[in-house]
Amino acid sequence: MIVANTNQNTKQQNTEERTQKLQESVLRYCLSLTGSKWDAEDLAQDTWLKGMRAAIHSDTAHTNPEALLLRIAKNTWIDQIRRQNHYERIIKQDMQEESKPDTSTLGLEEALLALMRHLSPLQRTVFLLRDALDYSIAETAELLHTTTGAIKAALHRAREALHAVRGELASDSQDFKVVEDRGFLLREMAMAYQTGDLELLVELAQRDVTDTAIITGIVQNRRLQAVSRKQQTLVQARSHYSVQMAA
Repeated sequence: MIVANTNQNTKQQNTEERTQKLQESVLRYCLSLTGSKWDAEDLAQDTWLKGMRAAIHSDTAHTNPEALLLRIAKNTWIDQIRRQNHYERIIKQDMQEESKPDTSTLGLEEALLALMRHLSPLQRTVFLLRDALDYSIAETAELLHTTTGAIKAALHRAREALHAVRGELASDSQDFKVVEDRGFLLREMAMAYQTGDLELLVELAQRDVTDTAIITGIVQNRRLQAVSRKQQTLVQARSHYSVQMAA
């Protein structure tokens, strides 16, 4: 049992590391395009949002998610430059430029809301892992502690429901004035997706919006763990420094 748990923890750590590396790769590429840390972070957020939408509108998982995200980042940056040039021409013509709010996070929450409305907790979790983050059937089954057969069945049903998700997103008819409980869940899921926090994303995706207390507890516990890890890292760094000074 100990060996099995160790292997499971190792596999989960490997998949989380792969997601983290993908996130870092996208951010580095965005930084190389923009030359600005702030612009790179904004571009990376837009890229992850469009990657999510690409997964929703695709019938199969992409074979090379990194290449897809980098291409999305490049095209998005080109579009932004074109818009910027257009705005500059308007300014030169002494016309008032109308500012455009950053809607990347809101757009991601809208996509997640559509998934929640049309997919069951298991279906949306499998969809996010398999089609949005490109985990294999076996890896997804390992993460969710179930069989590959159950994952295949849930993924099939999720993909069948995507036409309703696409229709809702295309029509812009969804009422995004959601209750605070659902809004909280969507914000935390969007943040977990953007930051590559796989464990939190999986936990939240499997919850129903009525599980308010559980959701709040999961988020708070995750944040406490993050603070604890930072403190441990700081203590280790200070200890290492003290040893070096003593030597």
